[in-house]
Amino acid sequence: MEAFEIYLLKSTSLLSMLYIAYWFTIRNGSYYSWNRVFLLLSLVISFLLPTLNFFPQNIASNSYSFILEPLVVNPNYIPAKSINTSNALSILTIIYIGGATYFCLRFLSNIARIYFLYFRFPKYKFNEFKAVILDNDQAAFTFFNLLFISRSDYESGNTDEIIVHEKAHRDEYHSFDIILLEVMTIIQWFNPFVWLFRLSLKSEHEFIADNKVLKEGFDKLEYQKLLFEKTLGITTLNLTNNFNYSLLKKRLKMMTKKTNSIIKLKYLLSMPTMLLIMILFAVNLNSYGQDEIYTEVDTMAQYNDGGIAGMRKFAQQNVFYPKSAIKDNISAIIYVQFDIDDKGNVTNVKINRSDIRNNEIEKVMVTTLKPKTSSETTTKSLAVLEAEAIRLINLLNGFTPALKDGRNVKSQYTFPIHFQITETEG
Repeated sequence: MEAFEIYLLKSTSLLSMLYIAYWFTIRNGSYYSWNRVFLLLSLVISFLLPTLNFFPQNIASNSYSFILEPLVVNPNYIPAKSINTSNALSILTIIYIGGATYFCLRFLSNIARIYFLYFRFPKYKFNEFKAVILDNDQAAFTFFNLLFISRSDYESGNTDEIIVHEKAHRDEYHSFDIILLEVMTIIQWFNPFVWLFRLSLKSEHEFIADNKVLKEGFDKLEYQKLLFEKTLGITTLNLTNNFNYSLLKKRLKMMTKKTNSIIKLKYLLSMPTMLLIMILFAVNLNSYGQDEIYTEVDTMAQYNDGGIAGMRKFAQQNVFYPKSAIKDNISAIIYVQFDIDDKGNVTNVKINRSDIRNNEIEKVMVTTLKPKTSSETTTKSLAVLEAEAIRLINLLNGFTPALKDGRNVKSQYTFPIHFQITETEG
């Protein structure tokens, strides 16, 4: 989970900073389409930028990382089935997964409800929409090219403003924005800025649609009266663009809003502000966990539960030889590289190198007895061995960090694990 936790920290921080920039620059401006573009770019940037790595790790010297001593595992030894309890799901992880699951189910429930309404009620071609005629007093809403409208509104014929409003939502692909919002909510449901972000982007949708109605020449007072009447209707889905949307007071205010010179200046500054935040983020947050690695230290990092011998014992008790590799008669040395940070945590576990071997090697060994078989699936079996090696190292935790000049520093280790199959004796 560590890599995802780091991504989540970066993504949450970036989205929050970009929303703060929106709030202090263009939130009150009347260039609604640009406001929407700014918010959408913020979403996409928050998704993608944290996945990029602009800066390589700093290695403090040209020395190789520490190579751990050989470990021989008895071929008849059955590894313990229990794992290190320190790697069990934490309470915070359980809470996060629970929240993400809830909002994912809510999202799917809203999709299901739209499909339910679509298949339950009659459908007609209506003003370039595929209209679903609802029996209840439901305020009109759109989902892509679907218009859901009450039978009373449909039969009254007084739907011109509603149709223009909903066409604006459809033509601007606002439903796509809302899908992105839902995905971000599932990932960052705990972030208060996500909920402010949702409110702001949906508000911009309504401002755009209201502005479209007024540009079509409809009377402002009559339209405002219609909005007020519709806000007394039934609450609609979070996943749709609704003609009946709250924030009525602000919508009415924005219809008379004029953009002054100060607001225009803020618009000019909004894009440079976004670029500046991205640069600062790349320089500072993207190097999270990428601090200097020391390969020449005064005191090596030590495993708390018995030092190197304890670590070897733990590895011996928890490593498995994958059955598929045994079946395919694959032996290999997997060089697993990992860091121990200045708090004693194992981080950045990765495969440094993998060598297919069939001879005896004086390295860490995991052995089993198996006659020779075909090697047609060597690549697949090697990947399974690598996955097992990474799993084993990820179980390790609880180190005393390395010391350099009296302070805790990050250090790097390489653990060669030799998965060795021996031929069956005579």
